[in-house]
Amino acid sequence: MSALLNSVVIVGGGTAGWLTACIIAAEHGPSASVSLVESPDIPTIGVGEGTWPSMRSTLQKIGIQEVDFLAACDASFKQGTEFRNWVYSDRSHCYHHPFSLPAEYASLNLAEHWLLSEVDSDFCRSVTPQGDAILADRAPKSVGVPDYAFQLNYGYHFDAGKFAALLMRHATERLGVKHILANLTAVHLDEEGAIASVDLDRAESMTGQLFVDCTGQKGLLIGDALGVPLDSLAHVLPNDRAVVTQVPYSISDNEIASATRSTAQSAGWIWDIGLQSRRGVGYVHSSAFISEDEAIDTLRDYVRASQPQLSEQDFKVRTVPFTPGKRRVFWQKNCVAIGLSAGFIEPLEASAIALIEQAATKVSEALPLDQQSMGLEAAQFNQRMHEQWDQISEFLQLHYALSQRSDSEYWRQVRSEQALLPSLKDKLARWSRHSIWHADAPRFDELFPAASYQYVFYGMQGRVSQPSPHRRSFQTTIGRADAAMHDVKERKRSLVASLPSNRELLSHLCRTSSPNNQRVSP
Repeated sequence: MSALLNSVVIVGGGTAGWLTACIIAAEHGPSASVSLVESPDIPTIGVGEGTWPSMRSTLQKIGIQEVDFLAACDASFKQGTEFRNWVYSDRSHCYHHPFSLPAEYASLNLAEHWLLSEVDSDFCRSVTPQGDAILADRAPKSVGVPDYAFQLNYGYHFDAGKFAALLMRHATERLGVKHILANLTAVHLDEEGAIASVDLDRAESMTGQLFVDCTGQKGLLIGDALGVPLDSLAHVLPNDRAVVTQVPYSISDNEIASATRSTAQSAGWIWDIGLQSRRGVGYVHSSAFISEDEAIDTLRDYVRASQPQLSEQDFKVRTVPFTPGKRRVFWQKNCVAIGLSAGFIEPLEASAIALIEQAATKVSEALPLDQQSMGLEAAQFNQRMHEQWDQISEFLQLHYALSQRSDSEYWRQVRSEQALLPSLKDKLARWSRHSIWHADAPRFDELFPAASYQYVFYGMQGRVSQPSPHRRSFQTTIGRADAAMHDVKERKRSLVASLPSNRELLSHLCRTSSPNNQRVSP
């Protein structure tokens, strides 16, 4: 039997590197040797400041208390995304993609009953209380509800630089991860074409059995050393850069939004994320349709609409270019790409950090490896990650395909039927006749379940299809559906009245955080 591989070298820090290190080290303990090489000269990009609810279980598994995470990372609760002006350019329109599933979701398709009902024309507000909680800036739980538990499902917004710093402290002080500050100077391959060692400028060369590439868009291991190409996704979505800024609150106790706000613009969209001390705002756009100066002007106008007193000195902008694409393979030989080195497509639904969690968890589950099983694990990993990327591409394109905006060449192109992925075109044809349900996203571990498609499709299109009311399965569930939607109506009144605001709950929790923000879960 081949010797087990238990030496993992992660090249690159940031959210991808440190989250991967924590996930592997927390699971395997001393049986795995985990080292992380990080350049002292490269700052954290911090594009992805939003997570999915999966981050709650990730933080639990690696042993970080929620209150300490919230205090250390300027974090806030995120209950989904609020989309503004995505459907029309000449009149206001808003819909929500919340994290809570529709009522009775496992066994009852409320969508088909809503389509034939005369209740609220807003699908989200008919099937879950979370849309109303988002509109009221409510927290997802009450004071006294334990860490990571909830009344309404949630993820987080956070400062990416502070998050990486928290993970680094936790990994090195609690989980035994070795931290090396140095720049990569060379990569050496063995006779089989796998990575044998890496040279560093401020430390000795490092050998390892499994290398994890977290070097960002440069892809120093997976791309430069192993030659795995980046396949473009510009045909799916053309956005290739963002201009970003940080906006202080006008007063210290301003309400904190309970969702990412995404507002469509002439050549892309603006994200608006509320943290405890500031907002993070950025204009994601395509450089083929708007200049950088025009994008900055658009961002400035957006910010000043809510913060007219903001001075020019306080309006500091940086540009983050990115190439929409994914690696031909993500695990090649003994190297796995995680994070931006694996690829990136615009941050519309905060999928980047969720992909890091999934990839790191799958690598951790594959350990310990031996040489014979390496190829099998790599093949399975590549297959599953390609499936995830394909679904993300399809789901993000859905937001553009359903728009009725035609106010610019950008929107005319991204809405074009010729640009649609074949899988999405087939789904749209089906959904014009049938309500969306589990068969449209059948895997239990889908990043976006059928409920996500329901929220976006019916949020943008309204009641566009009319399923048959004569089917026996429909008739026998009318009573359950009516009761479920009535219960939603009552629950949203109760929750909006009883839940604290985001600001109130965060202030209370951060006062209870330990002084060094570094407790370990029991």
